[in-house]
Amino acid sequence: MTTDAQRNYLHLFKNKNVLLLQGPVGPFFWRFSREISDLGACVYKINFNAGDEFFYRKGTRFSGNISKLYEFLLDFIKTHEIDSVVMFGDCRPIHIEAKKVANDVGADVYVFEEGYLRPNHITLEPQGINGHSSLSKDSRDYLFSHLDQDIQPPAVVAIGKTFWYAAAWAILYYVAASIGRHYYPHYQHHRPLSITEAWPWVRGTARKWWFKFKERGLQKKLTTKWSNRYFLVPLQVYNDFQILQHSPYQSIETFIEEVIRSFATHAPQETLLVLKQHPFDRGYQEYSQLIARLAKELNVVERVVYIHDQYLPALITHAQGVIVVNSTVGLSAVSELRPVKVCGEAIYDLPYLTVQAPLDAFWHLAPSATPDATHVHQYMFYLTKHTQHNGSFYRRIPNSGQHCGVIWD
Repeated sequence: MTTDAQRNYLHLFKNKNVLLLQGPVGPFFWRFSREISDLGACVYKINFNAGDEFFYRKGTRFSGNISKLYEFLLDFIKTHEIDSVVMFGDCRPIHIEAKKVANDVGADVYVFEEGYLRPNHITLEPQGINGHSSLSKDSRDYLFSHLDQDIQPPAVVAIGKTFWYAAAWAILYYVAASIGRHYYPHYQHHRPLSITEAWPWVRGTARKWWFKFKERGLQKKLTTKWSNRYFLVPLQVYNDFQILQHSPYQSIETFIEEVIRSFATHAPQETLLVLKQHPFDRGYQEYSQLIARLAKELNVVERVVYIHDQYLPALITHAQGVIVVNSTVGLSAVSELRPVKVCGEAIYDLPYLTVQAPLDAFWHLAPSATPDATHVHQYMFYLTKHTQHNGSFYRRIPNSGQHCGVIWD
């Protein structure tokens, strides 16, 4: 029998006492609270800076030092008889501490994250995401024989572009956090929390248009002349917790250097290496000088290309192989049956899906390392069913009939 929780994930919070911690920038957690309140949930929220408070006015302030957070949360959860603790990302110091408290008192933990399947999805998992995911890595658990074979995933509604929405919410968040920082004197953010943090988003927007102009015509060359003769390296955000917590790299720079050195030494001479900037990192980091220096040092200047504003799905389709730390772009490439090498820790780094050999061997293995189509199809079904929801944190699906604008079914 299909339960309500299987039909609609939000029924997990029906008639429960729910505590929200930090969410994605913007009003998503406020909308989420209204949605689960309609199911009878009693919702509480703790704000850790004035940006949190700007988007969720009715939350409780925590303005103390993080060393006092465990005791504060323990008292709060016991006093309000919290059943479920909900957060965005599970690697922030605040959320690491919150998970300890929740586990100690037996409260459920649910973690939101950007979609494993992008675009058009968000992720919601119990206990943790990415390297902390509870999803099985045993292929026997995602084969069709272990699923409801008569159920097919619903059609996915396209969200459209979300960059401008995310940029607007981020600017409001950082401006509010800067103006109200005296209310939260001990708070430490994973980025500088001041009004100046709005500047990278403005700079990123300018760079987006500049590189779109500068790189015009490049995508056509890659998808025609160089089709199936280049390796794609989609870079991640410089302070992504998936780099800092779930990879062997200290920074994006160390990953870039390892890939270029391996490419120069081991890749076929007739291939290119294409490194693509992450769109949300445009205003923060720029790796032109590092890449140019390494390419010159290793005598591969004509074979290394650094791009910024090209259409990623087409680049994946025409790549001979894709190299990632643990980006969900790798999962998109797997779904397109492109050979993928994961250099960090990722939920989809599994036999039959990705290349398990070392990076130095990948360059020559890629032409014959196509993922197994049956395993890919079944894994995507399993992943979608258990973790993915059609929607966005930053832009609502029109006419969804729900506060969040997310299709939870």
